Amino acid sequence: MSICVETSIDIALLGCGNVGTAVARLAALAADQPVTILGALVRDPNRPRDIPVPPNVTSDPAHLLASNPSVIVELLGGTEPARQLVLEALERRIPVVTANKSLLARHGAELREAAARAGVPVLYEAAVLAGVPFLGTFARRPFAADASSLTGIANGTSNFILTRCARDGDSLATALAEAQRRGYAEPDPRNDVAGIDAAEKLAVLLQHFASLDVHPDAIETQGIDLLMDLQTAHARELGGVIKPIVHADWTSALEAFVGPAFLPATHALARVDDVENALLLGTARGRLLFQGPGAGADVTAAAVLDDVREIGAGTAPSAARVLRGCRPDSPETEWLITLESGRLPRAADVADLLSAYGVFTHRATPRRSRDGRESQSLLVWPVGRLQLERALDALRGAAGCAASAIRALGAAA
Repeated sequence: MSICVETSIDIALLGCGNVGTAVARLAALAADQPVTILGALVRDPNRPRDIPVPPNVTSDPAHLLASNPSVIVELLGGTEPARQLVLEALERRIPVVTANKSLLARHGAELREAAARAGVPVLYEAAVLAGVPFLGTFARRPFAADASSLTGIANGTSNFILTRCARDGDSLATALAEAQRRGYAEPDPRNDVAGIDAAEKLAVLLQHFASLDVHPDAIETQGIDLLMDLQTAHARELGGVIKPIVHADWTSALEAFVGPAFLPATHALARVDDVENALLLGTARGRLLFQGPGAGADVTAAAVLDDVREIGAGTAPSAARVLRGCRPDSPETEWLITLESGRLPRAADVADLLSAYGVFTHRATPRRSRDGRESQSLLVWPVGRLQLERALDALRGAAGCAASAIRALGAAA
């Protein structure tokens, strides 16, 4: 029996940080189809790097592109210079693999058009839910990918924080500090806790499954940084949990939101804990659930190299799908309203005021008193955000209490 050794795939790295180093380390282990790193674009070529076989590092992108790689692997993050360098690679008919959700979310349509003109693929399995290899599968299976909605947990940092709050009783500040200690959160965690990272991932998912070009800034986005510590306890009293959710439905007009949401314990995502990510995809043939690690250098590197090898094998799906520009509406959902004051108004008065604005309660926690403050949370029937905000403004004005709200999803959502 003869053994056929595949020709090496020559790649150039744009960026050589944690993920780039992991790509180099994993590439050195490939045997059946070797991957050769021709070079890496870095800010400081003289900085020591823990890479098994140090590539030709340079701060000159023209030098790197001139090395004639088989594939460009973009790991710079951000939008510039990543956008310009990827476009230049595509103009040279060099296939691209990227893990850059920000670039795709904000310039995905432009990159797809450039790839279609050049007749080369752009693959991005590592950009969203890197440890759940499903985007490439659906790109090759259009009937299976015929979805009309998605609901997911797309940010492991926020999920870890809320898991600690619900399971261990940590405050949000304590849980965030623990996430930073473990390396799950950056020293500046704003992109994660303010929902920016999740909104960008939702924009990429909408490109992939709905062929819609949605700017992430147009998506209703709320972060877990606006939650109150008592809300996780109230959620537990109501038989559920609070999870960092991305949601979109394009059955007719597109509706979408990103933010913490109350889920009943029976919801498919309610037990997705710690840094796990998950996606619940609604299709004509039923719901599909995908779950796994969302990120991490090694997980991301594995997804990147799988894309590289797919390009090398000539089986990569086309990037020719045309995207339609779209601005999402804000959906009507149930809500979890939380009230807090030195002395809350009577429950009947709260119900009367909310009902005057078409907001009706169907469940409530007992009233709690702590440190001289009373609090209570209410689950209300589905209404739109503007209607709810008018009701909360009236409640704040009439009763002088703090009132906030997060969305709530039913078990089937």
